[in-house]
Amino acid sequence: MRVGNRASAQCQLSLYGDLLETFRLYASKGHILDFATASLLTDLANLCADSWRQPDAGMWELPEERHYTLSKLGCWFALDRAVTLAREGHIPDALCGRWQRERDRIRDWVNEHCWSERQQAYTFYAGTERLDAGLLLGIRFGFDGGTRAVSTLAAIRRELARGPLVYRYSGAEREEGAFLACSYWMVEAYAVLGEVEQARALMREVLAASLNGVGLMTEMRDPRDGAALGNFPQGLSHLALVHAALILETPESGV
Repeated sequence: MRVGNRASAQCQLSLYGDLLETFRLYASKGHILDFATASLLTDLANLCADSWRQPDAGMWELPEERHYTLSKLGCWFALDRAVTLAREGHIPDALCGRWQRERDRIRDWVNEHCWSERQQAYTFYAGTERLDAGLLLGIRFGFDGGTRAVSTLAAIRRELARGPLVYRYSGAEREEGAFLACSYWMVEAYAVLGEVEQARALMREVLAASLNGVGLMTEMRDPRDGAALGNFPQGLSHLALVHAALILETPESGV
């Protein structure tokens, strides 16, 4: 029997991008970062610059440490936002050049090691043909807004979606239900890429497949019979719904 969450002892590199983006948004609204916060963000940017080359457990908290593509994208995202914060005067800019160089190295590494010509998609981790629905978040990050983003979205929908419901990664259908947050990330991805009507149509389908009579969502659904699975209520499902709804109101804001 396992007690607790194994993530407590794991390295997960994907989270730093969200943190730096949160503070970038905060600063963009006219707020001032105090010295301690600016120093912390500088340290986190340096941590990403130092650590992005190492394998980790990934966002999905898997037991196998690998070079997960989403973890690399998370570090790219963190460094990109750190550069923005430094250039706008919110955090010290002494190491801005280093952050920019490492950010660009991450992009080159991902494009070389995590792209599948056969799948025409960014893959779950370096050296595999498996896919990861979490990479839909890379479209929000702005990692690639061009043909590779479009074809990655198409590949994820082709391989991981069952109707409007989306599994987390290749092979997940053998052990769990579709992960509702992934469906809303797909809605968001379509909207950010300019396919707003397709995004709205998918949003209606996902809502119909995921909400219950009291408007609460579980973590997963079984696409075969609609059975609710996993944690209930699941905060991430609701957060993903809200984010998709906001993006649908102003799709250009997601880039």
